[in-house]
Amino acid sequence: MSQRGIRPFSKEAILMDGQLFSTLLPNELRDLATAPMTATGAYRRAYEEPFNRRARWRLVRHAGPDKDGVTWWRCPFCAGLLRSRNFPRTMRRSVKAPLVILPTSQQRCCCGTVSAPPADLPLVQKIPFGTTAWRISMNRRMAVESVNAALKGGYVNVIRGFFRVFGLVKITALLGFTIAAVNLDRIRSHEAKLAEGQDQPARRKQRRVGTWQDMIGYLEEAPSLSAGPPG
Repeated sequence: MSQRGIRPFSKEAILMDGQLFSTLLPNELRDLATAPMTATGAYRRAYEEPFNRRARWRLVRHAGPDKDGVTWWRCPFCAGLLRSRNFPRTMRRSVKAPLVILPTSQQRCCCGTVSAPPADLPLVQKIPFGTTAWRISMNRRMAVESVNAALKGGYVNVIRGFFRVFGLVKITALLGFTIAAVNLDRIRSHEAKLAEGQDQPARRKQRRVGTWQDMIGYLEEAPSLSAGPPG
């Protein structure tokens, strides 16, 4: 089930992207675009920066779950994630907490702790979505998924009947040797790619012809043709 978007929760908190946020969260941090799958480097970090700032507005678990599965949450100002001159007590906290500007009419950060029923526990992310920490955690999952793909057809196909022995201990031992063989195959493949890149010179990419860029350049060189027929 997709967790993106804002879901109805209560007047004291916002449930968005699998995380509880303060109702004082600025509008520009509510509907954020995610980075494309091919984005890397500074381009990806530019997308992650608003998510990192929004993570400071999240609610922090205060207690629970209790015997009924109810959890209790504190607002970011009470938890020390943010500071504001509207709330003088927050100014005595660490200077590492960002200082945010709120309307002068806002005199209270919250109405106390917020309770969340057990039905909302599966929607709460341990790491805020879209942040740099979330990307690092997802990269670990991608590495695990690549190993699963190798064990399910990429290198071997560990299906029913692959191990012709009985007993959990025997199957576990043979599976350990299989995973070790997969790791050796990955290492040899990586070394072969490095050796190929060092021995062979870099090849120049073949230039594509007949593209729109070529047509535009041709029209710029021939103004009479780009002007169209007379009258």
